[in-house]
Amino acid sequence: MIRTKALPGVDTPIWIVATCALAAPIEALLVWHFGWSAPLPAFLCFGAVAAVVTMTDLVARRIPNAVVGPGYLVGAALLAVASAARGEWWPLERGGITLIVLGAFYFALGLAFPAGMGLGDIKWAGLLGLYLGWVRWEAASTATLVAFAAAAVFVLGARGARRGRQFVLPMAPFMTAGALVAVLTLK
Repeated sequence: MIRTKALPGVDTPIWIVATCALAAPIEALLVWHFGWSAPLPAFLCFGAVAAVVTMTDLVARRIPNAVVGPGYLVGAALLAVASAARGEWWPLERGGITLIVLGAFYFALGLAFPAGMGLGDIKWAGLLGLYLGWVRWEAASTATLVAFAAAAVFVLGARGARRGRQFVLPMAPFMTAGALVAVLTLK
């Protein structure tokens, strides 16, 4: 049963269905990309967490700790299993390093622009770093560039449509999209 306080905004049947509708193509793309390989379970977990984080940020402008926190533990464990199955530990180490670097980068952005970058975005960036680093170094920079470019295009379009009215930009959907682009195009 879903606790409504754990998943802000995704607490009605319509939003639960919308979250599942978002997760389905993400999961299908990840299965298509990884096939039946050792990293697939880890990236399916990532896809599910990404859908929930994206939807809660879009709907409630919040990123739930109840999803991101366990995402770190489960993601690290599943990526460790994938590394063991491949006999390659460097991807897991690189993922840990990227987690720290990307988390620190977003933390610095949060300090520089506190109205624009929330603590949830910072925590989400660290988890993204774990997965992106596991793929390749370049995945983190690609994901970050795609996220900020897409956000900039959105802001320019929204400002034109809203004609000066302020709005809060949910950054997690752009971060998720950037991460998916990087994971699906780099291997």
